[in-house]
Formats: sequence, C-alpha cells, structure tokens
Amino acid sequence: MLQWTLLLVLGLLSRQTAIAKKSVVEPRPSWTPILEGEAVTLICHGVGPLKEERAWWYKNQQSRGILSTNIIQTNQPGEYRCQTQGSTLSDPVNLVFSSELFSPPDLKTTTSEPIEGTPVNLSCETQLSPQRLDTKLYFSFTRDGMVITSSGKNSHVLQIPAIQTKDSGSYRCEAKAVTQNILKQSNYVKISVKSGNLSSFNSSEKISHLSLGLIVTQFIVVVLAASALLFFFGPWSKSGW
Repeated sequence: MLQWTLLLVLGLLSRQTAIAKKSVVEPRPSWTPILEGEAVTLICHGVGPLKEERAWWYKNQQSRGILSTNIIQTNQPGEYRCQTQGSTLSDPVNLVFSSELFSPPDLKTTTSEPIEGTPVNLSCETQLSPQRLDTKLYFSFTRDGMVITSSGKNSHVLQIPAIQTKDSGSYRCEAKAVTQNILKQSNYVKISVKSGNLSSFNSSEKISHLSLGLIVTQFIVVVLAASALLFFFGPWSKSGW
C-alpha cells in the first residue's frame, strides 16, 4: 500500500514538474487584431534561474523548428510556438493581422485620350487606416512596366505638362509604406495620345468643306432670287403687262 502511494505521489510530482517546465510565448503588443505590416515581438520564456538566450521556434505546427534567439520579430500571421533548452514546447500564440494599413491605390487621370501638347495629370489615390494616419507612403509610376518616376517627396500626383505621342501606353502606380515594407499596386490605365493635327481638319479637308459651303450658299441665293422674281413678275405676265 505504501509503495502504491509513493508511486502516485511521484507521478503527480513528475506531471507538475513537466507542466511547470513548459515554455511560454509572450507577444508584444499583446492585443489582436494587428494592422498589416506592423512588427510583433515574440519572447520565448523558459523556466529556471538561467537566462535562456536561444530557443527553437515553430510556425503553423511545423515538425521541425528554427533555432534562433529567444526574441524574434515578425509581421506574418500564423500560429507560433517556442521551446528553450531547459523547457518543453510552449502553447501556441496565434497572430492575426486583419486591418489594412492602407487601401490598394486607384490610378486616375484627367483624360485617357489627350491631344498632343496638352497637360495631363495622373493621381495615385489611396486611403490610410484611421489608426495610422501618420504613416509615410511613397509613390512611383510606371508606363508599360518601366519606371518613369519615383517620388521621394510623398507626391501622389504625376504631372505631364505637354504630353507627346510617345507617352502613350499602360500606366500604373505603386504605393509603398517603407517602414512596414508593404507595397501595393494600382489598376492599369491606358492612355492614347492623339496627334495635334487631329484636333482640326487638314488643309485639303478645310478647302473641300469650304468649297461645299460656298456652293450650298450660292444655291440658296439663286433659289431665293428665283422665288423673288416669280413673286413680283409672275402675276404681271399673266395679266398681260
């Protein structure tokens, strides 16, 4: 009886010791959800008097962990566990990034069919999260996949004072939050620049249209004159005058 009691006590002590030696993941900040791109610090705490400086980290139930320091930073969602040398595997901590730092940009233009030599503005429009209105965004513009401007002045507007036919193509803009390392691209906008000659008729067309107008005008004058003659002289001819 005494032997069974001792075994029971030893089993309970062993179980409590195993529970007490479980590692603990501490997230900072500790609240969720978190804005996309924000860095979260994860600290792996072991047990015992020795300060653990290295730990095994597991993400999304990985069978093999990654040996690193006991303090890491991440901006990726998922389930995280850790284990120090003197402790067992920790319980999971689930990181959720649910809110957008800024919306995908929308590229707008004053006109998609400008006339050569006229000004054109392209605007890369996006909306910051109300909780992060102080976020710095940097914009760049591309045409047919080639970067045509990269602004470091936080300007979301591309100004083309006098657009040329060579500027025709598919335009796109990018908005980037450098600190959070988040890059988002806009929709494509196709711009077709028309030649300046198309804004008016060419010389031959002008002449032909002018000639036609003169002919029509002369015809109307002749018709009116004939009508006037018939009105005045018609009755006299019938009365024998």
